[in-house]
This record gives sequence, structure tokens and C-alpha cells, in this order.
Amino acid sequence: MRVEESIFIDRSPEDVFAFFQARANDKRWMASVIESEWLDGADRTRVGRRGRMIMNIMGRREFADEVTAYEPGRKVAHRSVSGKMVIHTSCVAEPVGRGCRATVTYEPERLPGGILGRILAPLTAPGVHRNFKADLARLRNILEVEQPESPDIG
Repeated sequence: MRVEESIFIDRSPEDVFAFFQARANDKRWMASVIESEWLDGADRTRVGRRGRMIMNIMGRREFADEVTAYEPGRKVAHRSVSGKMVIHTSCVAEPVGRGCRATVTYEPERLPGGILGRILAPLTAPGVHRNFKADLARLRNILEVEQPESPDIG
């Protein structure tokens, strides 16, 4: 099961990506995030860099992840490295006209519950789509309305 959602944001891809890349912003635009931080201090984002996120998904869950792909100004992708689920996620900022298409993806590799978990996984996709749409709408509002002229997004 792969879930992908996109939204147009009237900001440059560089601004949108800078916001995506700053873990402190995660709880501002993702409703389920309680805390999010890089685990290795102030190093620049790079493949292999590790982070930690606490989310409110079916109860409080803590995840550790690592960066699996990084294209400055365009894309950052992660893979969970703790817990029963292995999940791949990405945030992409692509130029469109004078703005940006922001895209988020979610693709579980391994789900808990064995065969039953695999059977039930597609039933969760509509909820993930709804959450992504709401999160992206919040992101657009933050970047277009709350910070329309801010050069320092992160």
C-alpha cells in the first residue's frame, strides 16, 4: 500500500523544502506529531542522519528514523528504524509555475499482525489520505498566510 498526496503552495520550492527539513516544524503542520527532533545535533541533513518522532497514532508511539534519500532543496526521505513497523516516507518540493507542489508519501514495508495486518492495511489507506490532505492544507496555510514574507522558514 502506497499513499501519496500533493498540494500547490504559493511559495518557492526552496522555502517549502526548508520548512520540511526542519524537524521542529513537524508538530506545526502534522496533526499527529507531538515531538520531532534530529538525534545528532546541528549537523546538516544527509543520508544516514537519524531523527526521533513521537506521534499520537492509535495511542502514543515513538519512532526513530533515518534519512534514506536527500536532494537539497527538493527531497528528503526517511525509513523507520525502530518498532514493529518499517515505514518509508518522503517530502518533496517541486517547482510549478511561480510556486511549488509539495508531495508527501507513506509506504509501509512491514506491518504488525502478520497476514491479518497485510489484509487490513488497505482499509487504513483512506484515513492516511485524509490525514495527509489535512496536514498539507495546514502546511500551505502556515507558509502562505502565517509567514508570507519570511525568508527564514526553518
